[in-house]
Amino acid sequence: MLPRAVFFDLDDTLLDGHSAMEAAWAVVCADFGPRLGVEPGTLREVIRREGTAFWKDEGAVGHWRVRLQEARTHVIGLALRAEGLDTSLAEPLSLAYGAEHRAHLRPFDDAFETLEAVRAAGLRTALLTNGPRDMQRDKIERFDVARHMDAIVIEGEFGKGKPSPEVFVHALTEVGVEAAAAWMVGDNLYADVGGAKAVGLHAIWIHRERLTPREDIPAVPDRAIAHLAELREALDL
Repeated sequence: MLPRAVFFDLDDTLLDGHSAMEAAWAVVCADFGPRLGVEPGTLREVIRREGTAFWKDEGAVGHWRVRLQEARTHVIGLALRAEGLDTSLAEPLSLAYGAEHRAHLRPFDDAFETLEAVRAAGLRTALLTNGPRDMQRDKIERFDVARHMDAIVIEGEFGKGKPSPEVFVHALTEVGVEAAAAWMVGDNLYADVGGAKAVGLHAIWIHRERLTPREDIPAVPDRAIAHLAELREALDL
């Protein structure tokens, strides 16, 4: 049965955060590596290692999502300390990364085409995004995302983030549909898929041809897609 509403995640669903991340780390590590006396590639790998370990248990570290700058500085500090490098550069490195990520962030080519098609079909829409208020509002305003949405739920504003049931229930109330009549599209199996399924939404995992489920998969999606064109096909748009 086709839905009456479609909910979207923001980062790595509508906006290409992964490409911005890779570009930003390349610039920042090339700058800070020589200052730390380490190869840029090595610096990137030790930060990646500590970041992967830090965020592995998303439930345990969920409170850091609204303090991403602070969390990133913490992770970089752990990486520098583990390698015996100057930890006083953790904060400036983190700030430089944030600026580079913002500069490189772009919407996916299929993002607004899809949102426009969904809205033209008369479906209700909502944006459900985790993270700090200011950071996420900046993205929404820069790329004019709000005009495509009937509701926006930001973790740093609402007080809770995905996969909390309250986030999905609030969005459903805002758009005036029941859970069975809504689809959720997102790249995070824990937050987007797990949270949506717990409330009764049809959960769609978008992997952008770069993500693969880990062995201890936190939730099984109702549908997996590589790109938003497949969502339009599923909606007969």
